[in-house]
Amino acid sequence: MDSKIRPIGQIKQIIDDNQNTEKEFKNFVLQGGAGSGKTESLKQILEYITETYPDKKGVCITLTNVAVEEIKTRIGENNNFIVMTIHSFLNDLIKEYKKNIHEVIFEIFKVEKIRREALITGDDEKEYNKNEHEKFKKLYGKYSGMLFTTTGEKTSKVIGKREYDKEPIKSNNDLNTEVDKLNQIILAEINSLDCNKVRYNETRYNNFKELSFGHDELLHITSLLFKKHELLGKIVSDKYDFILIDEYQDTNEKIVDIFLNSIPKNNKTTIGFFGDSMQGIYDDGIGDVEHEIAEKKIIKIEKEDNFRCSDKVIEFINRIRNDGLKQELALKDLETVNDRNGEVKLYYSIYGKKPNAFSSSEDKDKYFDTLNGLITTVSTNNPEVKKLMLTNKSISSELRFSILYQIFNGRYTEVKEEIEKTLERIQLIDLYELCSAYKNKDYNFVLAKLKKCGFELKSVKDKIRIKRFFDTLLNTTQSANRVLKFAFDNNLIRKSDSYKQYISNKDTFLESLKANKRFEQLEIFYNDGGNTTAKMIVKDPLVSDEEFEEFDKNRKRKTFYIKLFSAKLKFSEVLSYYNYIDENVVSDYITMHKTKGSGIENVMVVMDEYFWNKYNFRSIYDTHEEDLNKKLKNQKLFYVACSRTIKNLICVRLVFDEEEEKQLLHFFEGFEIEKI
Repeated sequence: MDSKIRPIGQIKQIIDDNQNTEKEFKNFVLQGGAGSGKTESLKQILEYITETYPDKKGVCITLTNVAVEEIKTRIGENNNFIVMTIHSFLNDLIKEYKKNIHEVIFEIFKVEKIRREALITGDDEKEYNKNEHEKFKKLYGKYSGMLFTTTGEKTSKVIGKREYDKEPIKSNNDLNTEVDKLNQIILAEINSLDCNKVRYNETRYNNFKELSFGHDELLHITSLLFKKHELLGKIVSDKYDFILIDEYQDTNEKIVDIFLNSIPKNNKTTIGFFGDSMQGIYDDGIGDVEHEIAEKKIIKIEKEDNFRCSDKVIEFINRIRNDGLKQELALKDLETVNDRNGEVKLYYSIYGKKPNAFSSSEDKDKYFDTLNGLITTVSTNNPEVKKLMLTNKSISSELRFSILYQIFNGRYTEVKEEIEKTLERIQLIDLYELCSAYKNKDYNFVLAKLKKCGFELKSVKDKIRIKRFFDTLLNTTQSANRVLKFAFDNNLIRKSDSYKQYISNKDTFLESLKANKRFEQLEIFYNDGGNTTAKMIVKDPLVSDEEFEEFDKNRKRKTFYIKLFSAKLKFSEVLSYYNYIDENVVSDYITMHKTKGSGIENVMVVMDEYFWNKYNFRSIYDTHEEDLNKKLKNQKLFYVACSRTIKNLICVRLVFDEEEEKQLLHFFEGFEIEKI
């Protein structure tokens, strides 16, 4: 049988069998690699269901509104089969049960207590103490933020590691006592509010005073409701005969659990997942459903086609996969085998011992000079390639967000993650999305968002004012901080609890440093050349390694806050950064972190971590790598990058030593290799 239609046939057979009460009921997952046509398969299955079982009702759940519109266009108007995002689906499901939501909403606002892990024999005690203090600081930050949100009170600065280490049990108990008091305040406040006030606010943020919750907590609350009320599962199964989920790997684990474990089997609601576990690179998605497959809750159907990549690229990316799926070249209409010829090449050099995140600037610069030289040499001989790599300094300069990058690079090693986390907390991403929608003429999105923020839309003058606002924002030379204030003042966005907490934490921290005479003294020594422990000791022999480490951390945090909210960081840099992430700019540089990116004719994947501790591309081919989670994380990101290639793939790597060289060459065996 033609492999192109075989998986579709299997799914149709499952659907037909599930309509027969004498047949064993089955749910399924269609697992297909990049370019396999999974979304096309989903559309075909939707068409089959709507044509074959026109009286059956179903829902197709996708990740984005763009995907919703695309699928709706394909299947046409059908009142029995709706297409919606996961958040729309869940909100429609639970929004009428306000009393029940009110009963569980405390779970999303409460502050968790800290529990000290046991020290296991053989553990590094110094590292253990450091980790425990980090946990304490993290919880203290959550406690401090929620206390400010609920009562307006500000807390003192969190105790340092040295003080914590003197009496860690007492410190934990004291904090837990305060957390208990705060949680009682939170619970009392919730109970005093009318349950009809509770709602999903369709933003990223929770709002305690309004008793509203955002995207992530919608998933959490829905999960709590399903666990507490079995009837909810029956309601879903009575309502839908089919539930089909696109890009399952990026679906939250709690939601997958609902679909597979909370919906009664005897009602015969067919659950179908479409996706690829190797493209699950985000931490908030389930990643894979191998456990559910092993427990026979779901049937795995593999789609081996690859309609995107050349023959050699398919051969190579099959080597990266870890699930046994082997993709095969599949031809589109009017294509021939010769149309899909391509090459895979490795270019590498031996650098020697690489610097790390804590190495000197000189060592890092020397390393990057060598790496950039290798990339330039390869690019000169292959001018048509797009470079896929982790976000780094050179990309930020090229694409005009260098100040933004430098600010975060001065404090963090995981720069991209921290940029996105922080810009979300202070709501710059909300402004970008409004500007992007306006620029793309998605005026319905803009107007809907503005109305929810209290923007008055009563006349043509108001619409003219909106146009003036966004034309200004898209061309402004003002700082990101000034633009934020402008947006808040004009009701373009509303201040979230997240923003208020962030600003409060910043202000409290900076105020505490002003009163810290020891910090001021060490800062003077630091600026006078004492920028390492050894150099600082020369200026003050009483400084210990621990004190310098704590000082330097506070110094970096202070510098970070000042620069982030300074006139130097322009709003245009924020727009440039997100345009780069969303691939809205013409550039030779593309981020690796793009699972749904379109195919690219010729790709260069730069296998360098740029000092991101989270990644180590050597683990992909290192036969001695023992951390399987690290290996898998790197495999997935590398697969996502390489599988975007349509024709020719080039990989570039600076290796550590001859042992790594041997491992790398073995991994690329059978493909073109050149040592430079």
